[in-house]
Amino acid sequence: MKLIFYSVLVMLVFSVTTTASMMIPANDNAKENAKAPEKSPVIGENWDLERVDFIHYAKGGNPGKPKPGTDSCYKLMGIKWSSLPVEYVINPSNSYGLSEGFVVNAVSASSEAWDVETASNLFGAAIVDYTASYGIQNYKNAIDFGDLGSGIIGITSVWYTRKGKQIVEFDIRLNTDYAWGDAALSSGVMDVQNIATHELGHAVGMNDIYTTACSYVTMYGYSDYNDIGKRTLEQPDITGLRQMYG
Repeated sequence: MKLIFYSVLVMLVFSVTTTASMMIPANDNAKENAKAPEKSPVIGENWDLERVDFIHYAKGGNPGKPKPGTDSCYKLMGIKWSSLPVEYVINPSNSYGLSEGFVVNAVSASSEAWDVETASNLFGAAIVDYTASYGIQNYKNAIDFGDLGSGIIGITSVWYTRKGKQIVEFDIRLNTDYAWGDAALSSGVMDVQNIATHELGHAVGMNDIYTTACSYVTMYGYSDYNDIGKRTLEQPDITGLRQMYG
């Protein structure tokens, strides 16, 4: 049986001195309607930032067949960037022999998938930085590969202001426990561009959605090896994006 992966919104408890860590929920039910509580923990010297994490877990089973045509198949986080374009850095170090050029091109194509569907210029050009690391709140939007523990495929963390609900940083990590590559050319790999497109949706303010009838959209919270369907956006993804950025 194939492993099916889904992402679930998880709020993590932090204090000013706490390092980035993950709290695994007691059950694996996707909390589609989860929202940041009004008085959730915050990060930063001024205690003015909050953080939300989207984590992909491994789960067996069949999410169902896609049923296109449901334009309501999107959810917004209620936060967005106020200053565009967003600069981001990629640390392409990996253990799969993927070249710097491949990783940068795959992620750049993912960011362009969002850019072309809105009047706003969302993302600047990718910057390569071999020192960049996920989970450090430093206003550097970092994408890297690293160990996340068993059963976790990837994670996107988003920091935003308590007042004004403006995104100030995102970090993305792809778990080195799983094989990564170009699923259009190789079988049995997690497609970098496919997953990065989904994760960058969180980076601009899109939420996960788990309704089976919405399984064709980019922000649907399940994925699988060899999946490349999330490389491009569907109409519900575009509708949600344009509500935020025009």
